[in-house]
Amino acid sequence: MVEIRGVTLPVISIRIKGERNLESVRRKIREKIKGKLFEGGYFVIENPEDLPEGWAVELENFLKGLNLGNLKRISSERKKDQERRERLLVVDRSLRSGQKVEHGGDVLVLGDVNKDAEVVAVGNIIIMGALRGIAIAGALGDERAVVVALRMEPQQIRIGKKVAIPDEAERVSPGYPEVAKVEDGMIILERV
Repeated sequence: MVEIRGVTLPVISIRIKGERNLESVRRKIREKIKGKLFEGGYFVIENPEDLPEGWAVELENFLKGLNLGNLKRISSERKKDQERRERLLVVDRSLRSGQKVEHGGDVLVLGDVNKDAEVVAVGNIIIMGALRGIAIAGALGDERAVVVALRMEPQQIRIGKKVAIPDEAERVSPGYPEVAKVEDGMIILERV
């Protein structure tokens, strides 16, 4: 069985069970991943340790060759996932409109994230300035992730599968640092 599901945009989760024919797996994946929905996203093979030797690399190359734009792999192996989460990417500049930073761990931005700029992290996002753009924390579905900013004025915040899109009136910072987190199934803002 080849199971494909969206964890949270832009992540595709692939789990392969009971399959022993690589060509059959490729065919099933090709049938299930069609259209523009998956373009430019990420994919994770959930159970690479359960696959026959060499399959994970073969499937990674196959998925990258499906003409889905910049489809990229994020490993789901527990050990590698833990190591990735411990790694911090420091961005020592502000992000302008149209710029995007993606990382498989936590991201620290030493500046602002301006309107139409985007930060995507598997872990937490910390912004030592204003968040006026888009922040996607816990990109693999981790709703324990947080987004922290000195000035919280986002276009959109996603944490795991939860999404918050404030209107213009809500995008005015109270003048103190805030943390966005998931509580009772909703994204809330709290003073730091």
